[in-house]
Amino acid sequence: MNLFRGKKQEAFHGMLGVDLGPSGVKIVELTPEKGKMRLSTYGYSEYAEPKPEAMAFLDDVDKTVEAITRIVKESGMKATKAIAALPSAMVFQAIITIPQPKNVKEDLKALIETQAAKLLPLPLSEMILDSNVLDKDLLPKEEERGKKKEESMSQQPTDEARKNKNIRVLITGAPKTLVGKYVEIFRRSKIELVSLETEVFALIRSLVGNDKSRIMLVDMGHVQTNIAIVDRGVPYLHRSTRGGGVDVTNALAQSTSMAFADAERMKCDLGLQQGGGEPPKLVQTALANIVHELRYAIELYAAQDFHSNTTVEKIIMTGGSAHLPALDTYLTSQLNVNVYIGDPWARIAAPPSLRPVLEEVGPRFAVALGLAMRQNES
Repeated sequence: MNLFRGKKQEAFHGMLGVDLGPSGVKIVELTPEKGKMRLSTYGYSEYAEPKPEAMAFLDDVDKTVEAITRIVKESGMKATKAIAALPSAMVFQAIITIPQPKNVKEDLKALIETQAAKLLPLPLSEMILDSNVLDKDLLPKEEERGKKKEESMSQQPTDEARKNKNIRVLITGAPKTLVGKYVEIFRRSKIELVSLETEVFALIRSLVGNDKSRIMLVDMGHVQTNIAIVDRGVPYLHRSTRGGGVDVTNALAQSTSMAFADAERMKCDLGLQQGGGEPPKLVQTALANIVHELRYAIELYAAQDFHSNTTVEKIIMTGGSAHLPALDTYLTSQLNVNVYIGDPWARIAAPPSLRPVLEEVGPRFAVALGLAMRQNES
């Protein structure tokens, strides 16, 4: 879903996926090659002490522009176009229902905006709104023609939707001021911003692909964890919660009386360890709130009336903190759902010699990769 569209592009010869976040900047350059995306290069710049505020990195535009420019130059990136993602915590997303249009003359956009205006956190005039009809089978036939077919977003109407003649619509909104800040950053970085989208769709692209299962995506970053439950490419639930790797770092620092930077290095060393039945007790305590949020999200999803599903089939972990020791096996036991560490590079062609390095940094690049992969969609 696009919250911002640049001018229409006829062909891509390489694309930058740019992930701006409170922990730093990650950029991936992908190039189309024989129907698949090939990794050209990548780079990142992480802040020494990330701020807990989700939008803190936008407070200093000069610093953000400098980081992007330096990564592009030092990594030898040649692409001049980019796709970026807005922070999940700043994006509004929901599924609404509208009455089934009686004919093609009925204004579908007006119906959607009327319902969306009741839920949006800001006036509609201050938001950029994007929408996608889930129950396309219930649209008047002529209305369906002329629309680009989106198989990944195609859903079979529920029995309740058919009976009540309601249509489900996924809406996504972002403040115009936020979008404007991104436009300014890329203009000053001398990179053409082709599109802005949400992080969850980038993660679906890099971690889910064509998998039609009901999947919980957990992007555990340094200061924030984003949770999404996806079914056939549609995010039915989306939540953001404070907390992530920084909680483990702070716990290590307090228990050992070491400096934050030293505790961060110790945590990274823990993440590189292999095996083990469960994380250290200190790590379990630090992540207790996140485990609670994951349980709550599963319960919330089961209670939704937009679908008839009762639970998720698996959980995919990603983000810079996904490599904490034995995190996947621990969460599997706590949530009674199989948990896997996502591999965003699985759908990308890359030199075999780079594989060990890519596996180490993989989870933190899931969003940037998913963004750059968008160029391969017709």
